[in-house]
Amino acid sequence: MATSQVLRLATVVDDSAKRTVRTAEGASSFWSRASTWGLLLPLLYFALDGVSPFTNSGVAMRAVSTGGSPLWDRLNNVLIFGSCMFFVIRQHRSVCRLGLQMKLVILFPILVFLLSPVSQQFTRTLSSGIVLLGGILLVFYIMSRYTINEVLELFLVLGTGTIVASILFALALPQYGRDLLGGHSSAWKGIFSAKNYLGNMGLFFLTVAVSYRPRTKFFRSLRFSQIFFCLVAIAFSHAATGYMLTAVYIAYAVTLKTVRGFRKKDYFVAFILLFVAFAAVIAVILLQPDFLFRLLGKDATLTGRTEIWDAVAGSIAKRPLVGYGYQAFWLGFKGESYRIILTVTWALAQAQNGFLDVMLEVGVGGLVIVLLLFGFAFRDGVRCLLRSRDNEQLQAVEWYLAIVILTLIYNMDESFLFEPRHLGSMMFLIACVGLKLERMRLQSPGIRQITKPVLSAVHAV
Repeated sequence: MATSQVLRLATVVDDSAKRTVRTAEGASSFWSRASTWGLLLPLLYFALDGVSPFTNSGVAMRAVSTGGSPLWDRLNNVLIFGSCMFFVIRQHRSVCRLGLQMKLVILFPILVFLLSPVSQQFTRTLSSGIVLLGGILLVFYIMSRYTINEVLELFLVLGTGTIVASILFALALPQYGRDLLGGHSSAWKGIFSAKNYLGNMGLFFLTVAVSYRPRTKFFRSLRFSQIFFCLVAIAFSHAATGYMLTAVYIAYAVTLKTVRGFRKKDYFVAFILLFVAFAAVIAVILLQPDFLFRLLGKDATLTGRTEIWDAVAGSIAKRPLVGYGYQAFWLGFKGESYRIILTVTWALAQAQNGFLDVMLEVGVGGLVIVLLLFGFAFRDGVRCLLRSRDNEQLQAVEWYLAIVILTLIYNMDESFLFEPRHLGSMMFLIACVGLKLERMRLQSPGIRQITKPVLSAVHAV
């Protein structure tokens, strides 16, 4: 490894050591700082997808009615970017160093801005790109500022607040808390924009509660209550994808917990077993699709998704290299999206597939970035599982990998890859960054030598 690379990696680990020093000085100080509470506000905005919990107009219909991106929406984007930068500037050196390590993540918003001149709606692309960039920089701030357990604790508190509020909305304010306009009057959506979004976030927050290691009795009780609330929210969201992926996550968590105490090579065996199980599911889909569709409450078209994908493929073929502009394809009865709406007779706000939406917005270049991110994340995760002997690191890697796996499968029939206001997208990026940092710490003996004095100071504290 080149000397410059070793020095950069050493600096990243040095930042991590400083975070450990801060944790050693007193865990309670984490919530005694105003910045921690303030960080919950932008995270809550991203969790709600920037939509008021008292709105129940349906995601697709909002897209149709606001396709012109009025001035207030653009001002709102600037405000949320400013709130993200308020935190980023406080830790700008560490954020910059982390950005240099995660070039692929930074490359996506750069591509968005480079392709903005060919966007169907230039101003919408620019304002949405600004929010995306702010969210990415906020991810770097979080990962350079907090330890993994502090990150999980942040999401545990955020998740408890949003999931409990969603249950209360569904029970006490059904006109807002249920997906009435989506044709699912009994399905809960809570304070989120749709029932599928509640199922998605409920599962992501469930992974947080399972992976978190509580430091006090209060957080231990909060952790167990959050597991229960998330399962209730997922169950009453009536989101078929949420049901399936909850089963996938439970199988994943149980398998890794079973082999954690065994030898390292057993992790490899566990992944082989998971792969065989995944292959068996694929075989059932191919050989007996009707059985699976009935089990999930869907038809052979996946509730019309296959028809949408066919129509979207035609639009992609027209502009495969540059796309139609970030957040500038689904404009309701304007532009190319009008043709798809006429074809499928639905008012749409997404392609019901994250990879297709990336192609629609920024072309093949964006898709390559996304696929590389997934590939590197799996590479980093598997290397850490096979080589690490630190239980805390293994638990962190297992959570990161769970988020990456769930994001991959979710975006087969939903869409939130590099969405500007989606907390699931931010959690995916946190997982990619976390896996990269864990691999760097594991594979660079030069770093351990350089940071030895710092680590000695940690133990002294």
